[in-house]
Amino acid sequence: MGTGIKLVVQKADEADIYRDIARVPEYHRKDRNGQTIPEGSVCKLSTAGKSAYVLLRGQGVTKEPNIWLDYRTRKRLDITPGHQEEFEFQPVGLWGQICWAWNASDPAYFVMARLAVLSVVLGGVGLALGVLSLFLSWRPVK
Repeated sequence: MGTGIKLVVQKADEADIYRDIARVPEYHRKDRNGQTIPEGSVCKLSTAGKSAYVLLRGQGVTKEPNIWLDYRTRKRLDITPGHQEEFEFQPVGLWGQICWAWNASDPAYFVMARLAVLSVVLGGVGLALGVLSLFLSWRPVK
């Protein structure tokens, strides 16, 4: 990679298990341009050619180069606690946030995301049917 931040992998606290959260001290929570990524941002976390969508949170006032991840995220990235890895954080837009929620471990997130997408699709179908009915019922005046 070469442009990432080297952090030691730690096991997530019990409250963060199956929440798709990465806890990184603010001092190390930087994008590829060196800009601090705000806490609560959804990012694509990459290391060694693998990636996962995570919600970035802080970890108190520590400046230690650590990252706290749950088992599921560590397994996706094929990394082990206690080892130093080079990570890259890439903030994502709306589509990345939807991907994060759609594939989340926590049912509260993935159910919400799926219902939201279904609502948008059904709204689009309703709009299309409304426009179609107006088009089919329109007759020019003679």
